Amino acid sequence: MHPLFITGLILAGVTALAMPYYCKITYKGKSSLTLAVKMILSTLFVVTVILALFSYSPRQGFMYVFPIGFFACYVGDYILGRSEHTKDFIAGSCCFALGHALYAVAFSLAQKKLFPQISWFNGFEIGLFLVIVSVMLLIILLKKPAIDPMLVLMFVYCLLVTLMLTKATGLAIRMLPDAPAMILAPIGGVCFLCSDYMLGMMRFKMHEKTVVFKSVCTVLYYAAQTLIALSMFILVRY
Repeated sequence: MHPLFITGLILAGVTALAMPYYCKITYKGKSSLTLAVKMILSTLFVVTVILALFSYSPRQGFMYVFPIGFFACYVGDYILGRSEHTKDFIAGSCCFALGHALYAVAFSLAQKKLFPQISWFNGFEIGLFLVIVSVMLLIILLKKPAIDPMLVLMFVYCLLVTLMLTKATGLAIRMLPDAPAMILAPIGGVCFLCSDYMLGMMRFKMHEKTVVFKSVCTVLYYAAQTLIALSMFILVRY
């Protein structure tokens, strides 16, 4: 096992151990302490993906897209960690949207490089995308939220996360015979989608803000970033 991968696993362990404390302090609201802890934890997954990038050479061009995506999310973490103001919510969400777009591009480029016979948009990925979107729409319709332009933007954002998830899944399935650990990427994508969708439900009053619900969102988010970062150790060697 590569020493840098072991380091990545240690950083993942540190994140996991810090989750109970972070969830406890964030439920009461944002503060300088919560922002500091948040950025420390976010730094860990950024470091992990950089370690993955330099764990093997020569490196494929698509691998450089991932750190940029992680950095965009890192900036989003900082902006969203400062306040609850709508302008910060929009700015932070835009950073995350950019991050997901870059993840989707990187997974797509990787698939085209490794499996050139596969089209950019194939039947499996389109079908998976439509199924996930249908489920999200159904949940929203059942919750009957108030009509809000921001809600529409949230759904568009979730479409982007879903695209990232479907591209990660399509790539991982094709790599499974030789690299089963690549399943970490789509699992991370699922965690990301669930976390963001649940946070949106709280934001737009479709679900009550409870300790358990918010804590699950937080844990899923850091699990998502960590799992995607760790999957890069597999992808860079494929």
